[in-house]
Amino acid sequence: MRQRLWNAAPLMVLGIALALLFYRLFLGDALYWGLPALQFTPWRDYAVELLRAGELPLWNPFNGAGAPLFANYQTALLYPLNWFSFFLPIAQTMSLLAVLHLFIAGCGIWLFMKRLGATNLGAGVSALAFGMGGYLVARVGTYPMIMVAAWLPWLLWSALVWLSDGKLLALAWLTVFSAFGFLAGHAQTMWYALLLMGIFILWIIVSSRTIAWRRLIGMTLAVCLGAGIVALQLIPTAELTLLSQRGGGLNDVGYGLNFSFAPLRLLTLYNANVFGTPADGSFVSGGAYFEDAVYIGIIPLAAVFAALILWRGKRRSGDALAKTIPLWLILIAIGLIFAFGRFTPIYPFIYQTIPTFDFFQAPARWNLWTVFGLAALAGIGASWWTRSRVSRRWAGRIFVVCLAFVLVGMVGLAFFTQGTLPAVPVLLKAEVTAGVFGLIAALLALYQPTDQIRLRSWSLIVMCVISTDLIIASWGLNPTINAAFYDRGEPPYPETSRAYWWDAEEEAVRFGRYFSFLDYRLALDQAAALRQSNLPNLNLLDRAGLFNNFDPLLVGSYFTYVNLLETQRSESLLRAGGIDRVYDQVGETLVTDSFPAYLVSSVCWHEDETGVIAAMSAADWQPQTRVELLGEGECDSPADEPIGEILDYAEQGERISYRADAAGWLVIAATDYPGWEAYIDGESVPIYQANLMFRAVPAPEGEHTVTFSYRPTWLTPSALISLFSLLCLGILFFLASTRWTYNENRALP
Repeated sequence: MRQRLWNAAPLMVLGIALALLFYRLFLGDALYWGLPALQFTPWRDYAVELLRAGELPLWNPFNGAGAPLFANYQTALLYPLNWFSFFLPIAQTMSLLAVLHLFIAGCGIWLFMKRLGATNLGAGVSALAFGMGGYLVARVGTYPMIMVAAWLPWLLWSALVWLSDGKLLALAWLTVFSAFGFLAGHAQTMWYALLLMGIFILWIIVSSRTIAWRRLIGMTLAVCLGAGIVALQLIPTAELTLLSQRGGGLNDVGYGLNFSFAPLRLLTLYNANVFGTPADGSFVSGGAYFEDAVYIGIIPLAAVFAALILWRGKRRSGDALAKTIPLWLILIAIGLIFAFGRFTPIYPFIYQTIPTFDFFQAPARWNLWTVFGLAALAGIGASWWTRSRVSRRWAGRIFVVCLAFVLVGMVGLAFFTQGTLPAVPVLLKAEVTAGVFGLIAALLALYQPTDQIRLRSWSLIVMCVISTDLIIASWGLNPTINAAFYDRGEPPYPETSRAYWWDAEEEAVRFGRYFSFLDYRLALDQAAALRQSNLPNLNLLDRAGLFNNFDPLLVGSYFTYVNLLETQRSESLLRAGGIDRVYDQVGETLVTDSFPAYLVSSVCWHEDETGVIAAMSAADWQPQTRVELLGEGECDSPADEPIGEILDYAEQGERISYRADAAGWLVIAATDYPGWEAYIDGESVPIYQANLMFRAVPAPEGEHTVTFSYRPTWLTPSALISLFSLLCLGILFFLASTRWTYNENRALP
C-alpha cells in the first residue's frame, strides 16, 4: 500500500498544485482573457445550441457573412473530452478541461520517464516541469494547443512500449493517442509532436540495434489509422485550408515569423518573470509573454545541469537513461534554433524553402521541443540525485551564490522604485525569487537523507518546492471571470443588420483597450464594457451578425473582399456586404441603408477575380444596379430602377421570399462556398459567385421563395472512412486484449 502511494505521489502533487493554481475555476469562474472569449467559447456555445436542436454544427452564419464552423479545425467538436461541454456549463467546463490536460500532460511524461528507467522522483520532476511549466500554463487559454501537447508524451510512451515489447495493445493505444492529437484541434502543435515522435523512434531504432525496422511500419500504419478515424474532421478542414488565405502558405514572411523567440529570452529559464509579468502589469518587454514562456523551475533546471555533468560517468556504466541524453540535447538544440525564427538566418531560409514550414506562424512554438527535452533531462538528473561529497560541495557553492543573489536583490529593491527605472525593480525581484528557490534547492541537496523512508519524505518535499516555484511563476497568467460573462444576451440590432469593425479600429480596441499583452488586468477591470463591445467573435454569443471574422482560417474570397474593403473604404462595398453600421473606438455608427438580400436586373460577367475587383473599384459602382458574376457572358448597363422587393428574410438568409416585376438576379450577401445548394419553390437552381464572394441565383418574375441549404459533399464519404477506421481499431484492440503485459520498470532494450 505504501509503495502504491509513493508511486502515485508525483501525480498527487501535480493535481493538488494545479487545483491551487486554478482554484477560481472550481468556484464558478471561467477563463476569458483573449481566445477563450474571442474564439473558443463563442464557437462552442453556438455549436452546442445547434446540436441540442438536432442540427449538425456545419456553418456559422454570424461572422464573415457566413463561414464554415465544423471545418474550422480549432473548434475540435469531435474531440471526445470536449463532449463534456455538450452536457455541462460550457464556459466553465471548457476551462476545467484545459487544466485537466495539464494533468494529462504531466501523467504522460511521468509514465514515459518511468518506462525509460527514471526513478519515481525523476519522473515526478519531469511531470511537474512539463505539466506545470511555463510553455503550457502560460498559454492554457489556447485550448487546442494545450490539448494536443498533452498527448505528446503519451505518443512517445506508446511508441516506446511497442518498440520494446512489440505488443499489439501498445500499437492500438498509439492509434488512439494519434487520433486524440488530431482531434484536439491544433495542426501546428500536432505536426511538431509527430516530427518529435519520428525523431525519437528513429533514435531508439538506430541506437538499440536490436529492434526490427518492421516495427516502424507498424507505427506508421497506426498513425495513419488514427488519421483515418479523424477523417470526418480532417477532410473538411483540408477543404477549408485549400480555399483559405493560407491555401498557398503564409505568403507574408513577416507575419509568418511573428512571435520569434529572442535569444535574450533564455534568461526566463532562470526566472519566468525576469522581464516582469502581465499578470500585474509589470511586463517591461515587447512581444507576447505566453509565446515566449519556457520556465520549468529552478530545481528542474539544476537537475538538467546535473544530468549533463554526470553524463560521462553514467554512460560508461551503461546506464539506460544516459543513452537518451544526446537525443534530448538534439531536440533542445533544434527547438531553440527554430524558435529563434527571424533572429537567425536559419529559420527564414527553411521557412521559404521547405514545405509545411510556411503554413504556420509563431516560430516560438517550436519551444515545445525545447521544454520537453529539458523536462526529460530534468527527470534524468533528478534520478541521479544522490548524497555524495561532490553533490554536497556543489550545493554549498550554490548556497553561497544564491544567498548573495538574495542579499544584493533585496538591497537593490530598497534603493530602486518602480517609477524610476521600471526594468530594474522587475529584474531585482526576479533575482530575489530565483535566489530563494536556489537556496532551498541547495539546502535540500545538503541534507539529503540516505535511508529509504526519510528519502521518500525528502523527495516529496522536493516536488512540493518545485510545484510552489511554478505556482508563483504562473500566478495570474490566466485571469478568470464569473462564467455568467458568457451568458447569451439580446442582439444589439435586428437580424437583417450587420456591423463591421475597421481593421485598425478593431486592433486598437482589442489589444489596446482590453487584451493588452502588457497588463492582463485591463480586460477584467472593463469586463462589462468588453462583453457589450461586440468584438469578433464575441458577437456570436448574442447571435449578432458581424462582417468581421476572428478565425485562423478565412475563406479566400472573403479575405480578398476585406482587403478591398479596407483599401477602398467605400459605401458601395459596405452595402454589397450587407453592412449597415460600423464600429470605431467611440462606438457604433449607422452608415448605409443596406439589406443582406436584394434584386438586380443587370449583370456583368467576368473571366476572373481581377475583372470583378476592377469593376467593383470603380467610383460609380453600386451593388443594387448591377451584379458582377464570374463566368462567360456580356456586361449590361447598370439599371436605375429596382425590379422588385424582398418580402421575407428568415433563418439568417436561408429562406428568402421576394416579388419581382421582371426576371433578374437575387443576390444575398452571404459567403459562396462549396456545398451550398439553392432551391426556388423547391426546384434546384445554380448558385453563382457574385460581387467577389457572395451568392446569386437567377430570379424569375413573380413571387417566389428561395431556400439555401448547406450540404457538403465530404460529409458522407468522410464519415464512412472514420467509421471504417474505428472498426479497424476495434479489431486491433480485440486481437491485442489478451496478449499484452506491461512492466513499468523495464528500461530501453
